[in-house]
Amino acid sequence: MTQVSSARIPLRQIMAVLLTAALTLSLSVVLTVTSSKEAAASCSASRFSGTWRSSDARLKRIDLWQGEDCHLYAKAWSVCENDSSHICSWGTRRTGDSPEPNFQFVGYNWSNADEVLQLRMRDTSHISVWDSTDYHNGQKVSFTVMMYKSG
Repeated sequence: MTQVSSARIPLRQIMAVLLTAALTLSLSVVLTVTSSKEAAASCSASRFSGTWRSSDARLKRIDLWQGEDCHLYAKAWSVCENDSSHICSWGTRRTGDSPEPNFQFVGYNWSNADEVLQLRMRDTSHISVWDSTDYHNGQKVSFTVMMYKSG
């Protein structure tokens, strides 16, 4: 006589396995979201972050902030070509990575020139910015602007 065993799994066991799988999945989602938030929060705050101003029309203001990716971003401003009563934005750029934490690069490519700003923190409320512009016709212009933190 041959005995046939039926491999029946009780409904309770199936429900327990499904519940365990669902809890494990939701816990892994919570841990992933929490880890991402903690990673973003663990970016060391940049001493450069804030609004920097100067009295030089060629570089009136630079806004610096730390992005969610922990990189520093910049938006430079100068007096508008057509209206000297306003300042115009150069656009937003990510600063270049530098081996020195006290030194940042911001590059802009124009239709007629390539411009690089090199920021060096003097103290927590002053930076010097060296602006170097290489025009496509071969002309080179550079100057340094002292800026103070205003925000």
